[in-house]
Amino acid sequence: MSSIKGRYRARFYRSYLLYTALETDLLFFAVCDATFLTQVKHLSAEQVSLVTFLSILLSLAVQYPLLKLINRIGNKAAVRAGSIFFFLASILITFSPNFIVLLAGGFLECIGYAFNSIGVAVLKNRLKAEHREDKYVQYQSDANGAASFMMMLSALSCGLLFRINNYFPMYACILLCLAGVAVSFILTESETGSGEIKPASGIKEAEGGQKKAWRIYGALIVISFALFSTVTGTGLAYARLNFHELLDDRTSESVVMLISMTASCIYFFRLLSNLVLQKVYLKVRNRTMLIVSALLLIGLWLQFLPWVSETKNTALMLCAGYLLMAFVRDPFTTIIQNLSLTSSEVQRQQKMLVALNAARKAGSLTLSALATLLLKHTDLSAIMMLMVAATAVNLLIELVILRRKQ
Repeated sequence: MSSIKGRYRARFYRSYLLYTALETDLLFFAVCDATFLTQVKHLSAEQVSLVTFLSILLSLAVQYPLLKLINRIGNKAAVRAGSIFFFLASILITFSPNFIVLLAGGFLECIGYAFNSIGVAVLKNRLKAEHREDKYVQYQSDANGAASFMMMLSALSCGLLFRINNYFPMYACILLCLAGVAVSFILTESETGSGEIKPASGIKEAEGGQKKAWRIYGALIVISFALFSTVTGTGLAYARLNFHELLDDRTSESVVMLISMTASCIYFFRLLSNLVLQKVYLKVRNRTMLIVSALLLIGLWLQFLPWVSETKNTALMLCAGYLLMAFVRDPFTTIIQNLSLTSSEVQRQQKMLVALNAARKAGSLTLSALATLLLKHTDLSAIMMLMVAATAVNLLIELVILRRKQ
């Protein structure tokens, strides 16, 4: 405990913990998004998928000018802008009177993620300025743990708030987004490191398969991150829809309560996973990727199995699968970020940040597009099987990455 206190005596690191806790995701909405959109906003599963698909497509279309803007305004302003976009997105999603306004909210949310991703560069630069860049996994794991704790609290109360009033979780989301805006200004005021990483300069190299910018090793890292982040990010939304499809005999309130309880459990385990990662990483280093990917594959299989085999434990299997899907998210992301930012060349760091950000969006776009098409002709089982296959492929890619690393 004393070592933790020692690490966070500086105001910057305390602010970074709180910033990550508030800005990692749209709190509350991340738990009840599927239910809120389908039961409160009366969208179909196909329309929910279409909102996700179009939001990501629009954000990808403006990515180049966005990154040029980040390059011009700098990391500090980008971090603040990301928080403001999150706040605006929460308002539009909550009070959207129609599909178009809801789509605008989803678009702003995607833009917010693009700006908020610069927060990682701010942390890395601060550590680099203090000649402690080897501590990135430790500090980022602590920050992810703080985010998991905050998400656990929001998940724990989401079901109760939704039962009282369907809009109460979204009102709480708006308030926390507003708090995130305030913290983003405090964080950037505390940031005194130099040599900011501004990824816009590498955007052209990141396009077209990164022919000039990447070697095979870097390309494999990007592909692996795209597959994994898509399944554990956008894929979780379809996992929540899976609850509704397989538990359609229950009321929306009871389903949200079940998801709320499950999500609160996983955020608790995510908190533990970030704490354990620091010790596990010291022992097995990058092989941690294989462990978390194997757990993800098991979680997805548990989500898919009720579709092909009748069982009385459907709810239990869905919850266990969902827990595993979310449990592995932070450790993998932290390791990939550390691998991507180990180069001492600022130019290479810039290109990696651009590529990872684009990979996440491209992966989500691909999954959303395929899901939208599949839902017109089949059910969610096809999507769950697709994610199982993607994770299996990713395991093979990781084996190649580790072999080349050695």
